Amino acid sequence: MKPIWSYFMQLGHNMWRDEWSRVEFRGPIQTQVTGRYFETMYTDREVWRQVIDFLPSCGINTVVIDIGEGLQYETHPEISIPGAWSREELQVELARMRAMGLEPVPKLNFSSYHDAWLGEYSRMLGTRKYYEVVGELIDEVCEVFGNPRLFHLGLDEEYIPDHRKGITVIRSEDVWYHDLYFYIECLEKRSARPWIWADPHRAHTESFEKKVPKECILSEGCYERLVGREKTEIFSGLRGANSILGLAACGYDQIPCVSTWACHQNAAQMLLFFEKEGIANEHLLGFLDASWQRTDRDSLYTLLNDAHRMKYAKELFERLHPDRKA
Repeated sequence: MKPIWSYFMQLGHNMWRDEWSRVEFRGPIQTQVTGRYFETMYTDREVWRQVIDFLPSCGINTVVIDIGEGLQYETHPEISIPGAWSREELQVELARMRAMGLEPVPKLNFSSYHDAWLGEYSRMLGTRKYYEVVGELIDEVCEVFGNPRLFHLGLDEEYIPDHRKGITVIRSEDVWYHDLYFYIECLEKRSARPWIWADPHRAHTESFEKKVPKECILSEGCYERLVGREKTEIFSGLRGANSILGLAACGYDQIPCVSTWACHQNAAQMLLFFEKEGIANEHLLGFLDASWQRTDRDSLYTLLNDAHRMKYAKELFERLHPDRKA
């Protein structure tokens, strides 16, 4: 199987916002500091196009699109914000991406820590209405994407206690697994394979390894230095590194997430970490690069830089594994 060299793009941005903090928009600096909810579409279409056009030159073949409130849903238009892309606009862009050799993968984050984009439904976890709405959204997005083979469900950081909201709604461990199975069932109807963030494994290691099915592709992120550090040394990336090793021992398919967030050499170092630990095998499906920047003019060069860093890591991987060239 040829590796998946994937890149993370934000279409919507209210996965990191507080729906209870709606105020008049006063600019990106205040918004970033206070976590204000975006009332209008923030993605710059020209920046989006520039980044997408650059990706093939970096050897990237897959784009994970974090949709959130950035699509004009037909099933639930109340979720969309002014300026959100129409279904037709997004489908035209998806076709353009495919023509460039890029596989678009939809992402809807259903973590209770990152679901302000769902509006009032984010406070309806566990209710009949919630499952109805979520099922309809998954089905609609699969339709817009032409029944994709992969679908990213998010589900990260739900174990963090401070959700910074006026009303905190968070799943218990058992309910998290219940809802994961519900999402998977929705995707099975569309023949899409589930892809989730793996960091809940850090907080609930034993139950995660027992209850998360192997059909889930897992992305653990460890953005700090990984070369020149021993696993026993205490540093901020230790839990992520140990989680990766634990998931590898269990035989999960992984697409580790890399970023320049904390280390500019992170992509290449993550690859070398897998090599050093002997886990660069058939369960390493590829890599995902996430700059964690908004798709706006101020972030353009950071977005391009992350993609270029992935290019270097890809070239290194192909020297080590010439049989797995994309």
